[in-house]
Amino acid sequence: MRFSRIFAAVGFALAVAAGASAGNGNSPQAFRVLDKHNKLVGYSLSDNLVARQINGTWVTFYAQPASGIFDSRAIYVYYLTTDCSGPRYVTHYSNFSEGTRVGPTLFYPIDAQVLAPRSQRVISGNGEEGLCGLAPGVDGSYGSAGTADVSSFGLETPFKAIP
Repeated sequence: MRFSRIFAAVGFALAVAAGASAGNGNSPQAFRVLDKHNKLVGYSLSDNLVARQINGTWVTFYAQPASGIFDSRAIYVYYLTTDCSGPRYVTHYSNFSEGTRVGPTLFYPIDAQVLAPRSQRVISGNGEEGLCGLAPGVDGSYGSAGTADVSSFGLETPFKAIP
């Protein structure tokens, strides 16, 4: 009798454990994010974070169902010179290239380097470039700034996630 109770308890525990691991989110599920016409926006990494390959670089950006790719309206760009001349750099602190939409343009790092920028400026969504200012000059992770015209993606809201 005691053996059958132990056997039943072990069997119940195994059945509960098997049921708990099936469909509880432990196995990754990639969702495709599609636009109004079922055109691929990208792949969902979290609630609003989407990854899309742009010119050979995997870029993440925030996408919202009703308003599309989130527009931050401004971004800091950095330079290795003190007068904001030369190549532009943007921060790069994750495994993917973090895209930032500013008006019609999506900025993203196309590589990763440890740099100590010497100047910086803000670029606004209307294309206006702010005044050049000195950067802190502290080492950080940056990438050469790549850009893409968001309208070239040809996407229309609303967006939806599909398993």
